[in-house]
Amino acid sequence: WRADNGRADTIHEPYIDDGELIVGPTPLRGREAILEWGRQLVANAPRRSIRHVCGNMRFVSDGPDAAEGTTILTVFMVAGSEPASTQPFSVGEDHDRFVRTEQGWRFVSRRWVELFARGDVLNLPL
Repeated sequence: WRADNGRADTIHEPYIDDGELIVGPTPLRGREAILEWGRQLVANAPRRSIRHVCGNMRFVSDGPDAAEGTTILTVFMVAGSEPASTQPFSVGEDHDRFVRTEQGWRFVSRRWVELFARGDVLNLPL
């Protein structure tokens, strides 16, 4: 929701302080790095519109205060002045690890694994 609605600068909020986000070749380690990446996405949006459709979610307990999960994402993205398409930009999986904190459940890590891609090239801050 955050990236889809121009709020990528808040993606860091549900992470633990030393959480990790891997969406490209260079892992983002720590909330500050994730915050900076999100700010760059907002300031230099490489697309006109984006939507993530989530499905086939699976969450598995790893004790009373930890869990792992996977989610299939179908990503629709429109860049520049090109017309919107119903063909997905990308399909992949989020592999997540969670921990229960005093503030509630938080991400320890999220790793994006691309399964299929349309082939467009965007200048994403990575």
